[in-house]
Amino acid sequence: MKKLLVLAMVLVFAAMPAFAEMNISGEFDYYMINGFDKDNGASFADKLDKLELDFAASVGDYSTMKIELEEDGSWNSKADNTWAKSPEEGAPSFNYAKIITDWGKFFGLENIGIKTTIGLDSWETFDKVDFTGYNYEYADNWWQPAMDRNAGFKLELSFVDGLVQPYYAMEFDTVDAGDDYDNEWTFLAGIGFDFNAIDVPLWLELYFEKFDAEDCYEFGAEAAYTLAIDEFTFKIGGWYNGFYEDSDYIDGEVGNAYGAAISASAYGATLAVGCAGLWGDDYFDEDMIEAFSVLSIEAEYMFLDWLGLNAGVAFAFGDYKENAAGDEAVQNFSVGAIVKPSKGVVYKIGYIYIPEDVADADAYLYRTLNSKAVCNEKGGLYFTTKIDF
Repeated sequence: MKKLLVLAMVLVFAAMPAFAEMNISGEFDYYMINGFDKDNGASFADKLDKLELDFAASVGDYSTMKIELEEDGSWNSKADNTWAKSPEEGAPSFNYAKIITDWGKFFGLENIGIKTTIGLDSWETFDKVDFTGYNYEYADNWWQPAMDRNAGFKLELSFVDGLVQPYYAMEFDTVDAGDDYDNEWTFLAGIGFDFNAIDVPLWLELYFEKFDAEDCYEFGAEAAYTLAIDEFTFKIGGWYNGFYEDSDYIDGEVGNAYGAAISASAYGATLAVGCAGLWGDDYFDEDMIEAFSVLSIEAEYMFLDWLGLNAGVAFAFGDYKENAAGDEAVQNFSVGAIVKPSKGVVYKIGYIYIPEDVADADAYLYRTLNSKAVCNEKGGLYFTTKIDF
């Protein structure tokens, strides 16, 4: 399958002369961790968490073609959501391939934005609430408010200098995603409010997603507030999601989930606290209803522009701890150094403790290394690389 990724890259580069302008960017994430599994002949376990190349090419005066080639390390895992990213494990592919047209610019409209996107994508919400290492305030990390990657379209509008941003998207089942519902279509509608347009540092988003399989729909909200005064920055944000399903499996039950976090930064130091939980009318499992499931605390201090320290710890509680988190209160603890030798390059090295029962558990909120990387090792020394280019 890697040959397909190389072939796709060759085709993209071959098409470059046809466009007036093309920009190339991407992301490379890698980590290595001592899994303490020497009995099985493995001292260190390594993983390519993400490798992607993003191509953006102008097509005339009003349209842009965007392509992302990605190999996500999670495709190589046995996670239940592997199908959502690739129908084959370890298969690099197009993450998206789409054409975006700016109709507002085409018609010469002022203070009104109209954009359409057509192609292959996952047709997501804005996902702007994301600022802590454990990312409990980032909805995609647990309860993903997005459709499967499929062919479809999206309409985005903007009014009042960007204050009001409604959108509508629809995807069609052109790829066998491997789910149990066999959705023929899914639509997503939402609206974002960026109050920065009126000098209020607040973001608010509401969205609704409907599946054609049985009677299933999801609704949610995300919000974030940022206050910056001189050297001090304060952030608070979170999300809520509700899921309703009336099908052969579940009789009209509603599941609820949320995540929230707060952080404060000043003079190179940051302290953040996050939490998340789920509850409902036996939607998930009668033994797994817990409104307060996890808590994270993290601290970071950059005493130089390129060098700093960070530490983080996550805890699990109640039914969630017992049934989904290895029945361990401490989910993980990490401490290490941060090195930023140049813009867009971040290295981390340190030690992380992960109880063995946690590593073997099916814990959705299990995050390690103060990053979005999901690791199923037992802990030990770690080294991570993140490069944005």
